[in-house]
Amino acid sequence: MRGASILLWSCSLASALHVGPRTATHRRQATQVARRFLSVCCKEPSDTPALDTADASLAVPLLKPESADASPAVPVMKTESLTSYHAVGDDHPHGIVLIIYTGGTMGMTKDPSNGALSPDKSYLRQCISEMPEFSNSDMPDTDIIQYEPLLDSSNIGPSEWASLAGVVEACYLDYDGFVIVHGTDTMAYTASALSFMLQGLGKPVVVTGSIIPMCEVYNDARRNLIVSVMFAAQLELSEVVVFFNSVLLRGNRAIKVDSQGLAAFDSPNFPPLATVGATVQANRHLWLPPPVGRLRVHRKLDARVLVVRLSPGFDDTALAGLVRGPNLRGLVLSLYGTGNGPSGKEPFLQAIRDAIKGGVIVIAATQCLRGSVSLGTYEVGRYLLELGVVSAGDMTTEACVTKVAYLCGRGLEGDALREAMVTDLRGERSAD
Repeated sequence: MRGASILLWSCSLASALHVGPRTATHRRQATQVARRFLSVCCKEPSDTPALDTADASLAVPLLKPESADASPAVPVMKTESLTSYHAVGDDHPHGIVLIIYTGGTMGMTKDPSNGALSPDKSYLRQCISEMPEFSNSDMPDTDIIQYEPLLDSSNIGPSEWASLAGVVEACYLDYDGFVIVHGTDTMAYTASALSFMLQGLGKPVVVTGSIIPMCEVYNDARRNLIVSVMFAAQLELSEVVVFFNSVLLRGNRAIKVDSQGLAAFDSPNFPPLATVGATVQANRHLWLPPPVGRLRVHRKLDARVLVVRLSPGFDDTALAGLVRGPNLRGLVLSLYGTGNGPSGKEPFLQAIRDAIKGGVIVIAATQCLRGSVSLGTYEVGRYLLELGVVSAGDMTTEACVTKVAYLCGRGLEGDALREAMVTDLRGERSAD
């Protein structure tokens, strides 16, 4: 009965989301897609991508060619670590979605000897092939690309983000949307990074996972996966998003707020793009508009970025030691309230001066869950602003870190970099 009730609910959801037949069916061969994917996904672009509308609105010089920056290149994962599988469906009347399975709790199984959860490379594929929802006539068809070995999300960083962006690029013309199954611990970082790396994205990329694995009788994995696939078939959705529990969130606005609760993700400074209950409340007026140009993927990130969370009475010499390093490009300071710090601690202020003088961009973020940085409110904030510290506004820490890595990876520096940081590129920050 539980499977039947979920199936009826998913059919109702498909109707609410207007998942209808495509005007023309897809014609493709899965083996050809996989072959092209494996030969293309990890190649670096040879040309300099043009700016999209948001980037072009910056009053800054054209970004440098990716090969022109002397910063260390982020390694891209080998193609052998990715395996493609056909999952469900053949004629695609309701479109086709690619599930990119990186790992995480969703597809784990229990060790019968001790009950511990561990990755199982075939379990999630088996579940999808056997779930009646995926064979329902109202559902999009699915293929799967799987990382082998599966990845713990704590080990996912810039090189894996580059690999995921490459998968989307290589398979972009063959699928209506993408679902990335991911562990929850760093999911918000991945979603934020991909939102910047995928310039001119015209299709949905839905990042999801679960707190309870599919192997448990009671779990959140089943619904998260089904609804994510349905959102990934939405032709009007053209951005990176996170779906979890009952909310669809902009990827670069999402943060993890609960380590064990099913409502593990929230977007404190921006409303959900959609809320799923007995019906779907889709806030389509909040969805990003379709791009004006083609997809351009930027896989080069500069990972020389640090986040420092201030605490009362911290040792200033530790911060000074960090900024003296020759390789640091970005420093995100997690400050109090609206962007306050210790105005009476000269070594702290001197460390910031030294960092900025050395070419490091310093961004002031807030430790508060909600609200925005306003450096002009208090004396110390105004002084930081005069030094050249950049306000994060209402950006999440995840968005700050990945945006700096993206902009530095594209060669911005100095005033151009500071101006780009305070400009909304992908819906990541509100107007000041």
